[in-house]
Amino acid sequence: MLRFIWITSIVLGLAAILIMAALVVLRVVNERRADRAKAERRHVLSALIRFSEDGNRSAVEAVLGSIPAAIVADAGFEFLELLRGEEREAIEAAFSEVGLPDFIRGRLRRGNEADRIHATEMLVAFPGPETVRSLEIALEKDHAREVRISAAIALSKLGSLPPLERVLSRIGPRGQRSRRLVELFQNLPTEHIEQLAVYATQEDCPAFVRAAAMDALSMSGDYRFMPVYERLAGNKAPEVAAAAIRALGRIGHPGASATLFAAMESPDWQIRAEAAAAAGRIGLDNGVERLSGLLADSEWTVRYAAGKAMKALGAPGIEALRKIAEDEGSRSQRTASMVLAEGQAQ
Repeated sequence: MLRFIWITSIVLGLAAILIMAALVVLRVVNERRADRAKAERRHVLSALIRFSEDGNRSAVEAVLGSIPAAIVADAGFEFLELLRGEEREAIEAAFSEVGLPDFIRGRLRRGNEADRIHATEMLVAFPGPETVRSLEIALEKDHAREVRISAAIALSKLGSLPPLERVLSRIGPRGQRSRRLVELFQNLPTEHIEQLAVYATQEDCPAFVRAAAMDALSMSGDYRFMPVYERLAGNKAPEVAAAAIRALGRIGHPGASATLFAAMESPDWQIRAEAAAAAGRIGLDNGVERLSGLLADSEWTVRYAAGKAMKALGAPGIEALRKIAEDEGSRSQRTASMVLAEGQAQ
């Protein structure tokens, strides 16, 4: 029995030594691999910098062709984000010559979710039938909704987006609550901007989609849609009404004052907060009294938005804040004091 225990101990000890040795070897291999990847990454960036200076296409293509495509894609596109115009186009052409678009399209089919999302963003640099087809397949068949949304955004940037109704159907109800939906709507071609107004006003459309449509629409700064925002500011869906108020603040038309003042009386705190913030963005000097009333609101977010808006109004708002801050302790006094104190230590 003792002999068995002794042999077992020796075997376990040897196994532990072998495992430790294997782990050490694995760590060394991983460190060398990481060092090699860093060196190759530096080599890619150096080659691209030289190419942007001397325009030697054959030299940069020789470097790009000698380094794994994954490293070229990741490092190269970080560098590409810094460029515009002819310099960017020249590097994109060099990437095409070494077959990078094929690698990226393959990553879109086989990579993990993060890689597939990144692939859709990179493929915008390589327009053409093959790229459009790859993105369409991702939109139709990819099991990850964030990838489908990213593919739709890429198709929109390439001017090849399918009908918006079909796109939203493929994204699905859960995907339609993604914040990237606003990005998708923002990238719609100018000729489709009217379509956003249609989605914003459709009562049978999900509230988040309607809100996203208004957020994107208001970023155009087009006053034509102001009546739409004013009408929807009283919508029964708080998400829609809040987006409409936010849109009025974004376009900055002082004619929206009556709508904003009415929204400040809303039973929904999100709408009241958006109305206060919009009044500050537009610069409604006649809103100081109403905003002062919101400093006593039961919701901190509303109180803070009102205080920030009063400060943004300049002298009239700041003077009102100072008077309130001098009163006895209350919600209004505490909020006014905090807003006035912000930035004083800088």
